[in-house]
Amino acid sequence: MSRRSEAKKARRNKRRAAKNATWLPDEALEGLDERLDEVVAGLEEFDARLTERGWIFDVDFDDDVGVIWYWPPSAAEVEDPDEVTAATMVALIEAEGGEIAHVVLVGTDVDYQFGLDELFDYLDPIEGYRLGDPLPQFDTG
Repeated sequence: MSRRSEAKKARRNKRRAAKNATWLPDEALEGLDERLDEVVAGLEEFDARLTERGWIFDVDFDDDVGVIWYWPPSAAEVEDPDEVTAATMVALIEAEGGEIAHVVLVGTDVDYQFGLDELFDYLDPIEGYRLGDPLPQFDTG
């Protein structure tokens, strides 16, 4: 066999191996589609619940990491915006599957974590917090 034929065969085998590594049975693919639809619907509902209260979705955030909403009334000038947040924010991190709402209050670097539904039980004190206020206490136990 010539070198050219060997190279062609090696490329074909490599393509087949890659295809086989990512192939899923139709049943599994249908299940994934349904799960994806559920996740998207859940995120759309979460976004709607936040934005109807006045939270702003941050379109400039790196969506490979996750998604962020911020609370405009909390915005303040902070000494070091690289160290602390300039507005209260809620983040969902892709690596966690978007299952945990991370809340960082303006002027802090403290990461409060809530379940997605649980977050809405605590939004009043989160939204009421302003730079310099005592940190709210969350009874999550």
